[in-house]
Amino acid sequence: MSEKEKTILFVVLAFVFICGCIVTSCCAGSMFILSRTDRNTIIDILNNSTSSDISYSAGIQAESDNYGNQTDLDVKDENGLSEAEKMIISATEKTRNLHAEEKLAPVYQTEDELRDFMIAQMEDATDEDFEEELGLYNILGFAPKDFDLRQFYIDMYTEQIAGFYDPDENKMFLIEGDTPYNNAKTLAHEYTHYLQYNNPDFQSVLNYDDDFCEENGETCVILDALIEGDATLTESLIDVDKIIGKYKTISDESISSESGVFDNAPKYFQDMLLFPYVYGYDFVSYQYLKGGFNKVDELYTNLPQSVEQIMHPEKYLKDLPVDVTLEPFRSIIDEDFDIIQENVLNESDINMILSCGYERDWQLSERQAAAAADGWGGGGFIFAEKDDAPLFFAKIVWDTEKDAEEAETAFSLYSDNRFGDQVESNAWKYDDSSVYLVRMGDILYWMVLPGNIDSGHILNLIKNGSSI
Repeated sequence: MSEKEKTILFVVLAFVFICGCIVTSCCAGSMFILSRTDRNTIIDILNNSTSSDISYSAGIQAESDNYGNQTDLDVKDENGLSEAEKMIISATEKTRNLHAEEKLAPVYQTEDELRDFMIAQMEDATDEDFEEELGLYNILGFAPKDFDLRQFYIDMYTEQIAGFYDPDENKMFLIEGDTPYNNAKTLAHEYTHYLQYNNPDFQSVLNYDDDFCEENGETCVILDALIEGDATLTESLIDVDKIIGKYKTISDESISSESGVFDNAPKYFQDMLLFPYVYGYDFVSYQYLKGGFNKVDELYTNLPQSVEQIMHPEKYLKDLPVDVTLEPFRSIIDEDFDIIQENVLNESDINMILSCGYERDWQLSERQAAAAADGWGGGGFIFAEKDDAPLFFAKIVWDTEKDAEEAETAFSLYSDNRFGDQVESNAWKYDDSSVYLVRMGDILYWMVLPGNIDSGHILNLIKNGSSI
């Protein structure tokens, strides 16, 4: 039996989330504004704040006013660092209030070298790994069955990555040929990762890899949002314009300016890629405004307990998730099926199920999906297969029965959009499978059950309250 315990949000290329940073990280604030226009943005608050910590960062920027007048910013010293790079590194350390005894020089790669690196990193992922992951995305409506997942990951991450820090090799990579401005922004971001991974207070927390994430998918999503939010905030507080001065040429075209793969990707992959930058930035900034980077440092020793807390910073340490048991259903499924994935079904997963179908007609609006997912209390899912017939079983506990009712309405509407007319109340046909939606008080079940399992037995267990 193959068991890969990951949240739906977490994908096979865990190393990208651990080490790689996408082009859009440089504008996470604007992404945040575009995606959450119904509330005040953190970036607006930061721009208008008078906190001592932010003023300190502004002082660093002001000290850099004349840097752009120097003529040797690109000359490397004996450690492989140019004057411009040293200025960015100094500003990053002062802003983030973390310091490294040994300064780390970036290694520059061409786009072709980056693509080769990406392909090499995927060598350990088998065709079966990609088939199983795509099977989950198929049943959830995130991608069509003929989707080339391996090639898509290569194309998308090669296009989107602006740079990355590899903690295993302790190397930092930037893109050769990109504009000085873009590389300066990326250097500030990636150098923050270097400081994070080489800080003794954070090392035990950040000692995670693909194997750890297969067993602790929810924790890895939380950690990734934390470290990317931290780096994106640090980057946003550094005024690169003032540091590199004339070396920021407005007419320069970034080699990473094209985003055709990302723009044409199924919506799920767009949202999944942006999640740690948009929500991580929001979450970390919320804590920063309460106590500067000292408050941010505390997050590494007192991690958020759920993705819900990342998405709603005000719930941090207050709204604890419910431990959801999937028995006796797991034992029934495990008798005849190969369980491929089993773990937390978090608030973001639910939001994406409702709003990220690859066919636009299936999608609920962002606002509808967010309202339905709000009130999540805990959840779990099982994805399994037998004789090429996939099964998806989800159990979600809500804060109140009213929250469960609202989620039931949203799941019913989504299922109508995707599967067509109901064959009976809250039941649909999907290929050779049946889709069921059952609410029992504050618990909601959503299931895609193939014909080779006894659906009646599972439904009777739910309705008899055997799993509550």
